[in-house]
Amino acid sequence: MNNTAVRAIITVAVFLLLYCLSGPVIGWTQYDMYLKGIEFLAAVIGAGCYWIGRNKK
Repeated sequence: MNNTAVRAIITVAVFLLLYCLSGPVIGWTQYDMYLKGIEFLAAVIGAGCYWIGRNKK
């Protein structure tokens, strides 16, 4: 499999893992629109950092 494809699959997995675990880590039990935005942006930033960090160029 192509190295870029493997990185893309792992990046999606990192995004999903961070998005699913960010709620329990933050510990907020009440639904809040801003909290959901923070969870989403944290997952995007984490997946982006993984994508950039694994670049071999």
